[in-house]
Amino acid sequence: MKDLTGTRVGSYEIVERLGGGGMAVVYRAVQQPLGREVALKALSPELFQDDGFVKRFEAEAKTLAKLDHPNILPIYDFELTEGMAYLTMPLIRGGTLRDILNRGPLDTLSAWRYLREIGDGLQHAHDAGIVHRDLKPTNVLIHSDGRAMLADFGLARGAGQPTHLTTIGLAIGTPGYMAPEQVMGHEVDRRADIYAMGVLTFEMLTGRLPFIGANRMEVAYATVNAPIPSAAKLNAVLPDELDVLLAKVLAKDPAQRPQSVKELLALMARLPQRRAVAGAPAAVGVTRPPLQQAPNPQPVETAAMRLISAPPPPLHGSPPPSTGSQSGSSAIRTLQMMGVKPARARGRFILNSHVANLIHVARDVTGVRWPEIAYTAGLAQYVDQDPPNDEQLATPVEYLGRLNEAFETIYGPEAEDQLRAWGRRATERWLAEGRHGMGGPRRLVPGRQRKLAGIVKSFSEAMDNVRGEHTHAWLQVDEFQFWLVNFSNMFALGRIKAVKSCHVWVATIEAILRWAGLANDWYVEEVECGCVTGTFDCVFAIRSVET
Repeated sequence: MKDLTGTRVGSYEIVERLGGGGMAVVYRAVQQPLGREVALKALSPELFQDDGFVKRFEAEAKTLAKLDHPNILPIYDFELTEGMAYLTMPLIRGGTLRDILNRGPLDTLSAWRYLREIGDGLQHAHDAGIVHRDLKPTNVLIHSDGRAMLADFGLARGAGQPTHLTTIGLAIGTPGYMAPEQVMGHEVDRRADIYAMGVLTFEMLTGRLPFIGANRMEVAYATVNAPIPSAAKLNAVLPDELDVLLAKVLAKDPAQRPQSVKELLALMARLPQRRAVAGAPAAVGVTRPPLQQAPNPQPVETAAMRLISAPPPPLHGSPPPSTGSQSGSSAIRTLQMMGVKPARARGRFILNSHVANLIHVARDVTGVRWPEIAYTAGLAQYVDQDPPNDEQLATPVEYLGRLNEAFETIYGPEAEDQLRAWGRRATERWLAEGRHGMGGPRRLVPGRQRKLAGIVKSFSEAMDNVRGEHTHAWLQVDEFQFWLVNFSNMFALGRIKAVKSCHVWVATIEAILRWAGLANDWYVEEVECGCVTGTFDCVFAIRSVET
């Protein structure tokens, strides 16, 4: 394909070639007269000669232009001009998932974070009737705020087979990531994307593809005929349960795979984080310690991660404060020894504006199921309207715990994904409104640790303002981790659980890190869940990815 660098296409001045493949070449361009930098993808002249392909591609572009999701790269423009077809999109400078994987396998926390974001975007596209068909690391862009963004949706969809490619199926998709039915040239649906999610999972955690070969044909043959390899044998710290899940996701028969991305993410959420140590119970849930521990871990971290063997007391409300060596659980005791003063909420009300924002976003996230959620939570008065949106401490604090419980009751295994979406989108809306008092991320001091310290301090103070009293604390443990404590957690009150359940808060802190441009440097983990211990005091760790 002719290099377009230095030319002008429509209103776009082509500055440099960024890369390309057999179907298209991507350039950095400047849109005039706006002066906006964009990524311009020009289709191969050979494909442009296929009128059917161009028409299908145009229809696909129009559909994609209607998608609005933070984990999908949007389309600015689609043009047919001067004997060529091209798309323009935002210019993402954070690289791709391939750049990250080139550095080696990921720890499970990082892998689940990316997979969850990829899955959220993929489910949104599937709901709109769009199948990606070419999901792979180079098509997952990393935004500067840390988000994974899916690109190249539907690029190959509906394309006729180019005449110079005669091998069945290889004209559409990438060997190694294609499902068996795709390799054989059969019609594919969303389950082909679910298969590709399984391949990404395998590659992220082992550093290699499940099916490999010396050439495209060997990879294609192995995809269709070879048994699924064990990820746990390639990475000894991975749990056997992961192999059981991958056997379903990578099944040769699409009918044996999870039938939706939501179902797949729900199954992933129940996986242990790592192979259980002999004599210790296997952890469950999503927020767990990373696979690769920091060298020479500090005693305080070991104490904080100690499992609590005693069953939680049957509490249904905020218990009275206790003191002494028997108070709280391991993480809380450790923090008290390090100087964090315990707190107990005395007020019964929280800011109206905070609840109004959460209920408004909950309605958007749950859609047609909102009335069911509202009635289950005993909040029928908000089925069709938001609470008062002012700065008065007038909303009963237990509303949020009841709403959290309603999500779990109605959505069952899919509740975690819904709760995370609720927390993330509510936080993004809260930040956009600017009433948080945390300032702008660009005005913060330089330096990863100093910037994060400022963020955690400001966020704790902002949440104290929501409660009308001091119920949040934070501590920098060392250069690799900060701890954030939420005493009498609003979302935990009255809820007794067997596993860590504060998904709204984890998603909230993650959204704050993205807003501050720190998501690539730090990740969030719930160290101790007050729903499990029965104290309703929750401890969250913000850990460096370098550990």
